[in-house]
Amino acid sequence: MANSFGPKLSAARAGYPRISSQPVAGYTPPRQTPPQAPSQRPSGGRAPKKRKGGVWRVVFILAIVVLIGSLGGLGWLMYTYWNGQNEYDKLNDEAFRVNDSEGVTTLGSFDIDWEALRAINPDVVGWVYVPGTNISYPICWRQDDDKYYLYHNFGQNSVGDFGAEYGCIMLAGVNSPEWTDQVNVIYGHNMWNGTMFATLGDLAWNDELFNSIRTFYVLTPVGNFRTTSFAVDKVLGSSTDIVIPNFDTKQELRDYVQARLDATTVNPDPAAPPASDIRQVFAFSTCSDPDSQYRIITFCTVDEFLPAGSTVTQGDSLVDQETVDSVEGAISERLM
Repeated sequence: MANSFGPKLSAARAGYPRISSQPVAGYTPPRQTPPQAPSQRPSGGRAPKKRKGGVWRVVFILAIVVLIGSLGGLGWLMYTYWNGQNEYDKLNDEAFRVNDSEGVTTLGSFDIDWEALRAINPDVVGWVYVPGTNISYPICWRQDDDKYYLYHNFGQNSVGDFGAEYGCIMLAGVNSPEWTDQVNVIYGHNMWNGTMFATLGDLAWNDELFNSIRTFYVLTPVGNFRTTSFAVDKVLGSSTDIVIPNFDTKQELRDYVQARLDATTVNPDPAAPPASDIRQVFAFSTCSDPDSQYRIITFCTVDEFLPAGSTVTQGDSLVDQETVDSVEGAISERLM
């Protein structure tokens, strides 16, 4: 029985192409490109730009390294300042004492433990003390050597090439450790933290400061000296007319003192004594800042000397009737 819808049409007759699994001669199918991942696809047809963060990252790391190195160096410098002064603070506590409980300081008021100091450093020859300042330090001496204690502290230690080199207050190597010379030169560093002889470095052209600290004590195993400043000179460190321990004549000593008076940068009040009245000089030398090729030198005259072993404990030893003859005799004998 025939289909009610009429006869079936073949696919070819219906106008549809025949699909065949067999390749057609002369025809090559297009190659299928797999889809790219989103991160690999070029934008706008251009290759992606490389980041420049690598260079800046290196710069940042180098900056951190430099900063850490700078902080480390600063920390070491601060430590050497602290450690240097700490050593001298301990010496003050252990070996130096001023017995001025009655409010009067005399040459008999000082107590120095020389044995304890010698046990640490046999080169110790004295102690300098300036009331009203932080100057209170032992003094060392090496014959004809003005270099060693520039770089070694009282314990004979050195910080090396980098750090705060306190060194030690020292008597000039050409001077006598018995303190018998007419001119005794004492050196000390001008430290940036205000210690050692830094205060003396500020005296030049400062009358008010100079006149506020006129008294310098030099305490030694052979006796104690009270000195008074009379001049401050600024001289080249290469000068050869300052460190002259003794003179052949009294006139040469007067000329030396007068030259210091003529060159002074301050105005003493009370006024300095005449050059002819000054028989023994103590000169305290430190570097000028910032022109370190110069030296600031404070010159003092000896007003009083108390020999070691004296029983005088109060009052002016040169006025004490029981000891005045022996003291004046000792002074004359030392300065002949």
